Amino acid sequence: MVLFCIFSSSTAYAQDKIIQKNGKEIKAKVLGTDSQYIRYKRYDNPNGPDYFLFRSDIWKIEYENGKTELQTEPEKVTQEPARNTTAQLETLQRKVAKYQKRSMTFLTAGSVAIVAGAITMLKLTGDYNKYKKAVQGTNDSYTTWYQTNYKTAPPAGDLQKQESFAAFAKPGIYGGAAALIGGLALDLIGLRNMQLAQKARTELAGKQKELSLQPFYDASYQTTGLRIALSF
Repeated sequence: MVLFCIFSSSTAYAQDKIIQKNGKEIKAKVLGTDSQYIRYKRYDNPNGPDYFLFRSDIWKIEYENGKTELQTEPEKVTQEPARNTTAQLETLQRKVAKYQKRSMTFLTAGSVAIVAGAITMLKLTGDYNKYKKAVQGTNDSYTTWYQTNYKTAPPAGDLQKQESFAAFAKPGIYGGAAALIGGLALDLIGLRNMQLAQKARTELAGKQKELSLQPFYDASYQTTGLRIALSF
């Protein structure tokens, strides 16, 4: 009867073996496992508390029914940001610099062209006014002389004809007009690049304040989680 009781008490609580990677063997009753932990009771204290071990510390589990379960390292989660914000920020910074440079170049060239065209047109206008005054003076002098000698107005064909402004100012008028039109076009391109620079600058400011989520795994502490980073 005593031998039967001893045999019954030893088989009533089956024995599993948990073998750790450091070679330590634990006689236990495995109660359950998950992706991170192994829960068990000590074989020599079946009514005691539950114990836990990290799966990463376990080499294998030998169950009392003969089944063996080999443990593998959990897959590590790399600490890669959810978004590659650094590359995006650098790209936007280059865009801002590029559009700013283009804007300054075109606006400067356009302003110079407009000023040059305006100066050309003003100079041609002044020369044309002097020309008209000279023609009018010549015609007035001839008319006075003709009336003194012939007592009548001179024939219209004898008077000097005035050229139009376009005829008088060519080809300089074409250069002045081209400078004005080209300068306006360059200024429009410069303003467009200024808008693009502002758009890229606004997008850059938004990216710099962007909230990024970074999953991580710390092997030393056997912990995993999600790191929240706010860049500004």
